[in-house]
Amino acid sequence: MESADIHDQSCHRNISNFHLKDYIFEMGNTSSTHSKGKEEPSIKKTTKSKSKEQDKAKSAKVKDFEGTHKNDNENMERGGPRNSRKATSGETEIQASSEWKTEGQKVVELAIKHERLVVAAIDFGTYGSGFALCTRADYKKDCGKIYVQTWNSGTSITNKAPTTVLIKPNGKDYISFGYEAERDYLDMEPDEQKKHYLFRQFKMKLFKNPDLSETTTLMDMTDKELPAVDVFAAVIRYFRESLQKRLNTRSMIDFNYDDVYWVITVPAIWDLRAKQFMRKAAEKAGLQDSQLSLALEPEAASMYCRRVPVEIATQKDGAKQIASLQAGSKYLVIDLGGGTIDITAHEVLQDGGLKELHQASGGYYGGTCVNDEIMSFFKRLFGAPVLMTLKDDHPGDYLELMNDIEMKKCTYKTSTDQEKITLRIPVTLMNAYEMETECKVEEILENTNFVDDVAIKQDKMTISKKLFTTFFQTSVDNVIKIIREILDTPGLTDVNTLLAVGGYAESTLIVDKLKTTFSQKKVVIPTDPSLSVLKGAVIYGFEPEIIASRVCRYTYGIAKQGIWKEGDPESKKLPERTRKGLHWCDGVFDKHVEVGQVVRVGEFQDPKEYFAVEGQKMALLDFYASREKNPRFVDEPGCTCVGSFVLDLSGKQSRENILVRIGVGGTELEIEAMEKNTQRVFKSYCNFLP
Repeated sequence: MESADIHDQSCHRNISNFHLKDYIFEMGNTSSTHSKGKEEPSIKKTTKSKSKEQDKAKSAKVKDFEGTHKNDNENMERGGPRNSRKATSGETEIQASSEWKTEGQKVVELAIKHERLVVAAIDFGTYGSGFALCTRADYKKDCGKIYVQTWNSGTSITNKAPTTVLIKPNGKDYISFGYEAERDYLDMEPDEQKKHYLFRQFKMKLFKNPDLSETTTLMDMTDKELPAVDVFAAVIRYFRESLQKRLNTRSMIDFNYDDVYWVITVPAIWDLRAKQFMRKAAEKAGLQDSQLSLALEPEAASMYCRRVPVEIATQKDGAKQIASLQAGSKYLVIDLGGGTIDITAHEVLQDGGLKELHQASGGYYGGTCVNDEIMSFFKRLFGAPVLMTLKDDHPGDYLELMNDIEMKKCTYKTSTDQEKITLRIPVTLMNAYEMETECKVEEILENTNFVDDVAIKQDKMTISKKLFTTFFQTSVDNVIKIIREILDTPGLTDVNTLLAVGGYAESTLIVDKLKTTFSQKKVVIPTDPSLSVLKGAVIYGFEPEIIASRVCRYTYGIAKQGIWKEGDPESKKLPERTRKGLHWCDGVFDKHVEVGQVVRVGEFQDPKEYFAVEGQKMALLDFYASREKNPRFVDEPGCTCVGSFVLDLSGKQSRENILVRIGVGGTELEIEAMEKNTQRVFKSYCNFLP
């Protein structure tokens, strides 16, 4: 999308029911010109997020405004909305308006803040996922009183279930999730297994795919494909229905579904496209946009550790050491997840809040990176075709092998006297190898580099500690490398505490490596590191303002029409000209917040002034985000449309000048637009994720 669309009466929407989209929405120039007997120039559509009504609407040009009314036509040719600090004429009037005194003025609420009587959180993990909730009343009494759903693995009760979903042959309806999904699949006959869809550990597809879209597909255990958004939605729908069952219990009888506010965790290093994809999946699962926020995983974990009651005497808990840090203390948050590693830095403020000191860094170096190394070893030993045969012809056996590998990885300890690690090998794998090579793998081992480290007897494989430790090497080395780079950053050299959270933080191997490598630092780990993100997500839902400031991860702005310049694409040049004969240019990225800029909760950005002309009925402003510092056009690679904002301009007899400002409020962004003539203020809220 390029610039604000101006709707006629046929496209009028009930603004009170209009809910804003995701992330940060900055306002842009709003103006239009109407030609008698001539259709208004259409604006090229570059996004699918507009409604059908918006697509059908006629739109007017949106141009730059600068200067006073007397010089509009001349000043519009210069381009760029005027900021009050840069104004050269009419500055006194704008400065007075920018004080934004709303007392006694009419304030029109365009969206209502959710009361968040109940917060439900989903920690959507690569290997395992969890679900937690808490009522506002319970949270006020004891912020640690958070309900966490448990699952039966068959041998134990766990706080997370495998991120595995079984879907019917129709590709639309899920049957079961987690351990139950895996058991249901294993109980099926081979022919039935091939008809159904079993997806597991698929979250990282959002991180790895640079062309992620609603048409992106995922392959299941037997390489059957379904739209990725449907698979993610199936998991979220499972949690939504689990919540509904919980609401039907006696303890939750006073609440209904509309009282629930959802928080879904995502890696901080995910790009905007992946985060938007997750919101789309949530919407498809039945979660309303106004009921949902995405929480960054390391932020959530940090918030949880800051809220742990220090005075409670329990077993040694690293979270208590974070909770007891004094103002001015700095620490790294190292989220060691199943798929990604997210590392950021926080400073404790005087009021107990947190200030982000460094943009999240990381990569695909989590626990599943170790699994990949183990599977690479299996391919070298058995050959890729043999493993493919096992996966295609005996998917149940393949699944059991993957689960055994996961269990041995999670329980591996370098400090024990155990010299060998034993894996159970499916007989079908051995048979497939003999069919492919006409040899027994035991005999072939003698002529490989693994002869001293691997032994196979019947259905068991033993691997030496020496070889098994190497499977962790790539992951561990990259984690250490990223931490070193962050600690060498100016302003972070005095960080003395490293907080390790996430399921991978339960691995003694990586924790021991952190402690030996950074022996001059204090490495702390919560009692249950795998639940830090999940419980922190609930806290984030109730108290998003704990993170008092963040380093902005994107450049944000709106689409507008500006002056076409030499070097701009010819396709952007519009036939309409300014009074000086210069062409207007379509789809210009009008920057409001810059990547790397520190944004503070509760503070408004400087207001900017725009104008609308006589006859406009409604203005739709489109907002974009980009990783680049100074994007020129909104359809450049890396630019993503993140939402829209509607202003009702009906009933205006003359051109209306509008001041617009935005303010960050934790999970929400507050937007205010003031009509200068009437002093009427339009106010709305939207989800914010910098």
